[in-house]
Amino acid sequence: MMKRKILIIEDDKHLNETLSDFLSDYFHIESVFDGENGLNRAYENNFDLILLDIKLPKLNGFEVATKIREFSDIPIIFLTSLDSQKDIEQGFLSGGDDYIKKPFSLVELKFRIEAILKRVYNNATKIDIKGYTFDTTSLELFKGDEKIHLKTKELKLLNLLLKHQNEILSKEQIFNEIYNFEETPNELSLRVFISTLRKLGFEIETIKNVGYKLVS
Repeated sequence: MMKRKILIIEDDKHLNETLSDFLSDYFHIESVFDGENGLNRAYENNFDLILLDIKLPKLNGFEVATKIREFSDIPIIFLTSLDSQKDIEQGFLSGGDDYIKKPFSLVELKFRIEAILKRVYNNATKIDIKGYTFDTTSLELFKGDEKIHLKTKELKLLNLLLKHQNEILSKEQIFNEIYNFEETPNELSLRVFISTLRKLGFEIETIKNVGYKLVS
């Protein structure tokens, strides 16, 4: 069974290492120690869930969650010593899916992670093409049991192309799908995303002055 990928954002070195050691038996784990690095890692990689401390250097957990919600619906579990009603409300309002107070049981945390992963990912719709399996719900690409890690925009692009196989998609359609409204579409970046998918073996035709088409 393929392991889900979890990002831990926790500045307490001991707790970070403890969580990483325990959870690595069940999941693929990456960890960072501040909010800014955590946000960058979440943007550049495709994780299945994030464990997010609130009292973090550079950006606090509420700020990180709010910014992540601008580009991703990835499940977030807050890990914190804060327990006032106001803090709990702010956690959920900033995009958290769960909230666990320190100190906590590692086993309980594992159960909470598994419950969220089951709820979010179990009803996934999968597309098989070119020796790959693409999960259109979680936006994950697999080759056999190996998860292929792509940038978020590359996964969004692949999702759009797969849903419209053998159809011509204009650049405007693609930009509307993979860029948020506050972002400026970048044609050069789109070419790079297309090139990345082609290198994986996907046959994507360039329709001059129009857009692209994925040939199944």
